[in-house]
Amino acid sequence: MARPFFTVRYGRSALVLIAVLAISAALDTIFWLRTVHRLDATARTALTTVRENGWRVETTPLHRGGWPLGAWVELDRLNGTHSASAASPYDAGWAGEKIRLGGSWLSLLHAGLPLSLTGHQAGRLVVNENVLTVLTSGLQIRFNNPENLVFSAPRLQLAFSGRWPDRQFSAQTLSGRLIRFPAGRPDATRLGLIAHAATVNGFPLPYGLSSDLRNARLAIALTASKSAPGLSLLDPTSYGRLILQDASATPVPASPDNRITLTGALALPEQNGTLTLTMTHWQELASRLLDRPEIESHLAPDLQAALQKLLQKASGIPTMKERPFSLSMPVVNGQILPDAQVVSALLSQGFRAP
Repeated sequence: MARPFFTVRYGRSALVLIAVLAISAALDTIFWLRTVHRLDATARTALTTVRENGWRVETTPLHRGGWPLGAWVELDRLNGTHSASAASPYDAGWAGEKIRLGGSWLSLLHAGLPLSLTGHQAGRLVVNENVLTVLTSGLQIRFNNPENLVFSAPRLQLAFSGRWPDRQFSAQTLSGRLIRFPAGRPDATRLGLIAHAATVNGFPLPYGLSSDLRNARLAIALTASKSAPGLSLLDPTSYGRLILQDASATPVPASPDNRITLTGALALPEQNGTLTLTMTHWQELASRLLDRPEIESHLAPDLQAALQKLLQKASGIPTMKERPFSLSMPVVNGQILPDAQVVSALLSQGFRAP
């Protein structure tokens, strides 16, 4: 008795499907083996290079994963320390959990190599007794090439201590790009950073004040000094100038139209130069400045009079309210001159006394 046609057809379709799945699994396995081998070699080369550059690194064994949805190599823990030396005059350290190189097939198809740092991550840099501490989790990095990487993190905490005044603040929904040119010629950009944060909490200001900000943006460039060739990117003597292309934010709870921007350049290591502060919708900010006795006491009488005169003039000229306000501020040995420092610190709706 002949079998029904649909039974024969169904059986053949099932065999075809099984064959396709088997071939796909075999190809996926081959591709996974090749990819994870390259990732493993890249990770081991990176660890070797770091150790050759003066770091002492301790890690858990590398292990492979991701099949069948991706490919990666992971470390469950990494501790690295760098002690200051004549060639690299800085102390540094990093302690992290779950460091993964690679990812899903979709992420690997995009440009660049993905690096994920999950769990607790902590870094510290000590230069000339100035201490910078970084805390984060969920940091994502993509290396487009050795000189260009992009990054993002849901939250990043920064703390300054040592010879610096003790300050700390945090940034939420952070993203940006870091550009490196270690062999850049003198006065050309050696290190560049562009970053954006949806919110910044507790941003430190002079005189012990702080402010909450939103839609914060930072774009800076560090140019190479004459002694830069051969020096680490963490060595402060390798830089000749700091160019502040854009440091801007909207203070909380001001409207999005209220924007404070700082630009300028400083010669290094002297930290001498000029910064320019620009504000939109500045009248309310200036009024708040003059209404705070603890702030007004820091302002020179001539500066108070100039601000009062400017406010009176603006109130009588409607079109002047739309004009931005700019203030040039000299910087000497890293310190903004007193009167200008107060203005730069307090022209913010979100300022508060400690």
